[in-house]
This record gives sequence, structure tokens and C-alpha cells, in this order.
Amino acid sequence: MDISSRFSLTDFLAYLFPGVFAATGLYFLLLLTPLRTAMTNFPTDLNTGVLFLVFSFIIGVLVAGIAEIFTHRLRHKDDDRLPLIGFEKDVRRAFKDMFGGKEDFEWTRTHFYLCRSMVIQYMPNELQTIQRQSSLRQLRMNMLPSIVILIFAGIGWGWQVYNNGTTLWGIVLIVTSIVLGATMFMTIVNRMQNNDEREIRETLAAFLIGYKTGLFKKENYPPQKNR
Repeated sequence: MDISSRFSLTDFLAYLFPGVFAATGLYFLLLLTPLRTAMTNFPTDLNTGVLFLVFSFIIGVLVAGIAEIFTHRLRHKDDDRLPLIGFEKDVRRAFKDMFGGKEDFEWTRTHFYLCRSMVIQYMPNELQTIQRQSSLRQLRMNMLPSIVILIFAGIGWGWQVYNNGTTLWGIVLIVTSIVLGATMFMTIVNRMQNNDEREIRETLAAFLIGYKTGLFKKENYPPQKNR
């Protein structure tokens, strides 16, 4: 199996970038601990840079898992809503005609996944648009724990500056870290939800077009290869 068909560059970057931010925040947090001497004496060369990128990727995978857990309810709170305004009944009718089932059914995330699979299989030209929204949503979601780490790093350094006698600058750094960090966090959450809605909307629009144009008719199905 070609791994590039299962793991793309965008998947790699969606873990690496958040990992770099998280690792940087952790580094500044460690500078506030007794490990400061060891951290400042750490050699800076090519090998260290490669090690930092590898460590950042691992951290990115870990924070992605944390983000998945804590944003699960937020990401799925509107699973029963069809964001294709004005065509909700058409989408439901097309889904029932394709997959069968009851006339009146509750729309769930599973129904969307089935529609997306059909679009990916039979409408590859739409795949790039759908994947772009999915990749942006994943990247933004993975950034959320990194922002929290950077906020704590800013607060920690602000507190240290405050204790060192520079009261005003310490307070400014703490307040700036909280306000700027919270603003970035809420903005990313909003854009993440927007990406999710756009992915669903683009997928369902393509599904409805494919159904209306007869692309999903049985005679148009590609032959299955023997395995």
C-alpha cells in the first residue's frame, strides 16, 4: 500500500505546526523551572533542529488527541441540522432513494459520512474542495491546546516579571497573554466551526447534484475489482 495515499502533506503539517507552537510554549514554561540552566545550555545545531521537529510532531499528535476529546461535543452539536438551506427535503429524499430506510428519519453525522463517501467515490473533482475544508478544520482544532499552553507561558513569564519588581510590565504581559490568547482561541473555534459547516454544505450540494444528474445510478457504478 502506498502510504502517500493514506497520509498527505497537509496531514503532516496539521500535526507539525501545532506541535511547534506547543513545544515552544513548553520550552518557555520550562525556563521558569529549575531546568532553566539545562535548557539554556542545550546545544543549537542542525541535529538539535531535527530533534526539535521530530519532538514537535510527536507533541502535535498528542495535542491533536486532546483537542479531539475536548471539542467533540462542540463539533457534533449541530449534527442533526442540514446546512443546505432551502434544499433540506431534497437531500433527505435523495438519501432515502439511494440508501433506503424510513420516510421520516432524523439526520445524523452518519448520514453525512455516507453522502461524503459517495461524493468522494464518484465525484473526484469535488474532493479537493471538501478536503481543503476538512484539513483547515483539523489544523485549527489542533492549534487550540497549543494556544492554551502559550497563554500559560505568557502568564508565567508575566508573573516572574511582576515578582522581579517590574510591576507594570508584569501586569501588562499577564493581561495581554489572557486577552490576546482568549481572542485567538475563540476566533479559531469560530473558524473551525465554519470549516466544518462549509465541508458539510459542499458535500451535500455535490451529493444532491450527483443524484439529480443520475451519476449515482447503478449502471454508472464502476465495476468492482476482484480481491
